[in-house]
Amino acid sequence: MVYVVLLLLIGSLFLRYMFKKAHADYLEKTIWEEEKFSNTKPLTIFFISDIHKRIINDETLSKTDEVDLTVIGGDLCEKGVSLKRIKENIVKLKNLNAPVIFVWGNNDYEINFHDLEVLLKENGVHILCDEVMEFELANEFKLSVIGLDSPSIKDVYPNYAFDNAIGEYVILAIHEPKTYHLLTEQQQNRVDLVLSGHTHGGQIRILGWGLQPRGGWKQKGKSNFLISEGYGTTKLPLRLGTRATCHQITIHSKSFEK
Repeated sequence: MVYVVLLLLIGSLFLRYMFKKAHADYLEKTIWEEEKFSNTKPLTIFFISDIHKRIINDETLSKTDEVDLTVIGGDLCEKGVSLKRIKENIVKLKNLNAPVIFVWGNNDYEINFHDLEVLLKENGVHILCDEVMEFELANEFKLSVIGLDSPSIKDVYPNYAFDNAIGEYVILAIHEPKTYHLLTEQQQNRVDLVLSGHTHGGQIRILGWGLQPRGGWKQKGKSNFLISEGYGTTKLPLRLGTRATCHQITIHSKSFEK
């Protein structure tokens, strides 16, 4: 009987630890040196994906530096998440005082996505669904942000976005990393930075093993490729061996520092 009680106590403490891990935010700050930015100012991006049922922590956002662009990499919500909670998270992200871009994740389609679309537009969020958005930085430097739909739900049509992208630096915002492989080799070669999520890094890893590889930065062709482990969780509100992560990415040139 004593052993049973002890095992139950250990199990309870372990579940408590996994729950705490799922809600212990990690803000990853990354700096890239990019010679394309030699004639313009640095660009700082706040990237968050896979929020699901969570409420974004104000303290985490307060640790970010001044950002130029906020990107939501899909799965802003899932079935059962209210529009009220979604709006609360959008308002928090808008408080970063930067344009907000959203791309669809597979779980976003579990709610009434027409209502979600209306909510996002009413709150000034730019939805990129196989589309491109252009920005002009200092010294007329042009930045293109391409956002593609979720291939788990719909067919993806990247040609229009790439044909109309005129930027000297191209960011690809996608939910599923596999979307990148739907591009032609020519399109892939135009992409400088990929922002993606979806995998949660496996979310729960036992002795280093998980259903998905760990997230993080990779190099694919000419692209710096981020697969975020995500901010929230799916199925179970638990994590083990992964981190609840959002990202601050700053891109600048060596010459700017001087």
